[in-house]
Amino acid sequence: MAQSLRFREIDLEKDAEICIQFRADSFVESFGSAERFYNAAGEAAKDYLAGLRSKNLEWPGSCVHAWLGDTIAGQIELRRDRADPSRAHVLLYYLRPDLRGLGLGEQLDVYVRELCRAAGVHTTTLRVSPGNRRAMAFYRRKGWHDRGLDADHPDVHIMERVTRDC
Repeated sequence: MAQSLRFREIDLEKDAEICIQFRADSFVESFGSAERFYNAAGEAAKDYLAGLRSKNLEWPGSCVHAWLGDTIAGQIELRRDRADPSRAHVLLYYLRPDLRGLGLGEQLDVYVRELCRAAGVHTTTLRVSPGNRRAMAFYRRKGWHDRGLDADHPDVHIMERVTRDC
């Protein structure tokens, strides 16, 4: 049985660097390089960090660190669709590499499901690289359905889950 994770909103004053590190590593895991992340994140990742701050102001609890004891173990980032608040998009599910495969990913997914239910979100999407087989398999096991290639990002697939069906 995996240890229990605790979730706390990201403290950008203390943990900005680890946020950048986790997000960059997610790009390496999915695409083999963090170049795309750094190209979009702005100088010193300021645009990325400003986006995190904005998301948590708009939807408290949507950008959190997962803590295992007194150590940051992972990170979740979500945003609601402004045009349709019954929809949300997961921007990041992340666990440190040394903590993958221990059952902790389930707790990240439960957090997202519960946050979405409480906020009245009915449909949640995420993007995943089809080359990230481990992530694809995890999402399928958790009730996400592959909707195929993303028209805006043809190297990733859109996965979708209807929250009320979970």
